[in-house]
This record gives sequence, structure tokens and C-alpha cells, in this order.
Amino acid sequence: MLRPRRLLIPLLTLLIAAPAAASDAIEQRLAEVVPTDAPDAIEPTAIPGVFEVRYGADVFYVSEDGRYLIQGSLIDLETRRNLTEETREQARAAMFSEIPDSELTVYVPEREVRYVMNVFTDPNCPYCRRQHQEMQTYLDAGVKVRYFMYPVLGRESPDVMRNIWCSDDRNAAMDLAKEGKPVPEAHCDTPADEHLALGRELGISGTPATITSGGHQISGYRPAIEIIQTLNSAR
Repeated sequence: MLRPRRLLIPLLTLLIAAPAAASDAIEQRLAEVVPTDAPDAIEPTAIPGVFEVRYGADVFYVSEDGRYLIQGSLIDLETRRNLTEETREQARAAMFSEIPDSELTVYVPEREVRYVMNVFTDPNCPYCRRQHQEMQTYLDAGVKVRYFMYPVLGRESPDVMRNIWCSDDRNAAMDLAKEGKPVPEAHCDTPADEHLALGRELGISGTPATITSGGHQISGYRPAIEIIQTLNSAR
């Protein structure tokens, strides 16, 4: 399981308050203000003297002398591209590609898999149930659906989700839960804590939340046809 990380301190405040450093290395300055974590990537941008710094899916920009930090989206006005979001999508895609199906509840189409979508779901979420009712539409379109544990609605949600993950047939157990039916009790170790931490790192506050294999993040319920169109347009 990919261990999610999140920048937990106000970097902008720390960088402003930090004493001037003799070295112009961004890594050294970041090590001074964020000693508990190292950036995943530091890359030059199209703006001279400004570098893109990434921690997981968190992206910000730092001057080459390490003194100034910019938080926000970098937009190319000529192409109308959100360069920051493109970096975030690449980071999300890499994160989810490292998480194996064996850790999830997965629905695989009988036909060739054309797309993959990762869904943070809760058994007590009405819109999650509505999304699940459209499962066959996704499968017919060649979409593999990978469910992540995100039991945040209702005190019994964690227990229901555990019963699903520990079942001999997760898909059958998930189908029962999505129909509002009881799931036989089962016990085992689950990746619930890791999934919750990953969702929080991505800023997910509710379910369902969908991340495509290309890293595009969709919050809330969307009709299956709409999500499939989004997947088609990303090809």
C-alpha cells in the first residue's frame, strides 16, 4: 500500500520566517522548514527562476533561492492549460497505479478493460448506492471499478466495510451492503486506515469520490454516462 503523505505545516509562513540561507539550493531550504519530509519532485517551470515542488499530490512553487513560495494554480494563458492540475493528475495516477487490486473490492468487465476508475465509497452513502446501481453500465463500457474503503457516514459504516473486506466474496458482500441489506460478520485486518489517510491527503471530504486512472478527480455522484464520457475524452 502506498503510504500517503501530506504537508502538515504552513509552508508559506515558515519560508517567510526562515532566516536567509547562503545556499540557493531549494532542497536545503525545504529541509530547514520541513525537516520531517522530503519532496517527491523538484522541477523547473516555464517561468525563469521558479521551480515546481511536489509532495504527493500537493504542488507549490519556490523561487530558485528558496526564499519565496507561491501557492495556487499555474495557468498557461496561451494554451489555457492548468499546469498545476496536470501535475496533480500525474501524481494521483502514479499513486493509484501502485495500489494492487488485492487490497480493494474490484469489479472487472467481461470484455476488454478500457478504463479504470478508483472510487472512495461508504456503504451508508445514498449516492454511493446510486452509483453502484449503475455498475453494469460501467462494466458494459469496459470500465474496471476499484472500490476503496471510506466509511465516514454512520457509526456502523466501519463495521460494515470490514465485513465486506473480510468476506470470502467481497463483490457479493458489497452488493448486499449497497442494497441496504445486512452483511455477514467477518473479521480480518483491512487497509481502512490507509485508505482513509489517502483520501484525506487528496482532500476527499465525502463520498463517492472518483479518481480515474489518469488522475482526474471527480467529487460527488455523477451519472455513469457522464463519467464514461469523461473517460472517453481523456483518451
